[in-house]
Amino acid sequence: MRFLRVIFGALLLLVLVIFAVANRQGVAVSLDPLPFAVELPLYLLVFITFITGLLLGAFAHWLGRLGRKPPPAAAPGAKPPLPLVS
Repeated sequence: MRFLRVIFGALLLLVLVIFAVANRQGVAVSLDPLPFAVELPLYLLVFITFITGLLLGAFAHWLGRLGRKPPPAAAPGAKPPLPLVS
């Protein structure tokens, strides 16, 4: 299983490097009513957008779980529940 994880990680890294090399041209990013603009490489803009969405999604998930209580612990010596089979 570790071997597959390493192979998958290496392939993902290769795809990301190829994407970054192919998209090095600059892109002007501006928030229209604000008076500033930033020039970034396209690959960096895509990576920043992806990471920001990932963090916002994790934060939203954390907020959704905030009010829930964890399931009660099993009594000592109790048998674990049987796994569900579909």
